[in-house]
Amino acid sequence: MEEFDIIVDSRTEIGSSSSRKLKREGRVPGVLYQGRKSLPIEMEEDELRHILAGKAEQNLVLNVSFNNKRFRAKIKEVQREPVGGEIRHIDLMPLETDGYIH
Repeated sequence: MEEFDIIVDSRTEIGSSSSRKLKREGRVPGVLYQGRKSLPIEMEEDELRHILAGKAEQNLVLNVSFNNKRFRAKIKEVQREPVGGEIRHIDLMPLETDGYIH
């Protein structure tokens, strides 16, 4: 299983218009899950595209830096544009069970 480092930031605005704005800024919206809770996040599109290039998404482990904490996560789902395959949204599921969502 391949591992990659990525920096993830909190996202305060949610919805279609804010997601389009993020995309224009070169960012990808996403969700970080913990049990029944979820937290809106964003990350650099170029960094994410580099990680996903030619790799099976299910076999990747991400070393996530988020809110001054580090943890390992797997990709739960990647949503892509039907034409062109551009990344629209990503869902991450942490491998550790200790709390990080506040």
